[in-house]
Amino acid sequence: MGVIGFCPGCGTPLDGASFVQEFWLGGDRHFLCWCASCRLMCTVVIGALVGTEPEH
Repeated sequence: MGVIGFCPGCGTPLDGASFVQEFWLGGDRHFLCWCASCRLMCTVVIGALVGTEPEH
């Protein structure tokens, strides 16, 4: 597992069924995560969690 090995929402290991994409924004390291277990999609910035909500 990489830097982000577990879902920030439910704690399930982020395995092959889940999605983690690393990208940089300025000097900040970001990880876009989608958990196949709880279906949480969020961006983890080293030291912070930025949540997203689906459209209603």
